[in-house]
Amino acid sequence: MTLKNMLGNRETYFVPGVFDCIGALAVEAAGFQAALVSGNAVSASALGLPDMGLLTMTEVVDASSRIARSVDIPVIADADTGYGQPLNFMRTVNEFERGGVAGIHIEDQVSPKKCAYYGGTHEIVPVDEFLRKLKAGIDVRENPDFCIIARTDAMVSYGREEAVRRANKYLEAGADAVFVVGCSTLEEVGMVAREVSGPVVVNVNDISELNRYSQETFRQLGVKLVLYPATLRSLFLKQALDTMKHLYENGNTADRLDRLATLPEFQKATKVPEYEAREYQYAK
Repeated sequence: MTLKNMLGNRETYFVPGVFDCIGALAVEAAGFQAALVSGNAVSASALGLPDMGLLTMTEVVDASSRIARSVDIPVIADADTGYGQPLNFMRTVNEFERGGVAGIHIEDQVSPKKCAYYGGTHEIVPVDEFLRKLKAGIDVRENPDFCIIARTDAMVSYGREEAVRRANKYLEAGADAVFVVGCSTLEEVGMVAREVSGPVVVNVNDISELNRYSQETFRQLGVKLVLYPATLRSLFLKQALDTMKHLYENGNTADRLDRLATLPEFQKATKVPEYEAREYQYAK
């Protein structure tokens, strides 16, 4: 199923965030129908730095393209603020398209942006400025199935009314869906979904109230995609810190084996049997 089809049907999809191919393979193996390349997680994994607009477009395209090629499910990439003004965003769209990514989301924060999880005020650009950039990317799009999701960070600093106003303008301009950041309660999610006249995307912080609710609950509210951008990133760091500390202090991992993938599990995930069969097929 294409991302375009997912946005157009009546279902709701949970979409975990990933930052490498192993994570994407795990998401696919679990049965999820799409994955999100989280800019926050890629910044941490590729640079060891915060998500504050430090990644370049080419770095994110490279990471996202490798991830997209590793799985058969659609991959959405976090394109930050589009990496510049309209001309820059036109190139951004084309580079992600050519990399095999199913779609991107672009946000209306000022540059350099800040991750929504960092708190504080997130300044946003004037609506007309963002619309010019958004329309430029839509006009240059070559693949009709490539989705451009317009994200607004207006909720936290300016309230739901402004977030909804912007979301509807972005949809009128041709965005395939709108990603409204900052909903913290199910009531807020429901109001946004009712007031926005198109496919709505929301994100879930693992420690937030929204993490209590099922896919069916979000479907009844009319939400299209529910993103879990930080789960794998946080899981990896927690387990890595714990296991490395244990190895350093105890000199072995004997009582941590239940937390480690077995060699057969790793080989299955990375398609070793499939590639061994190909190797045998073409061996002399």
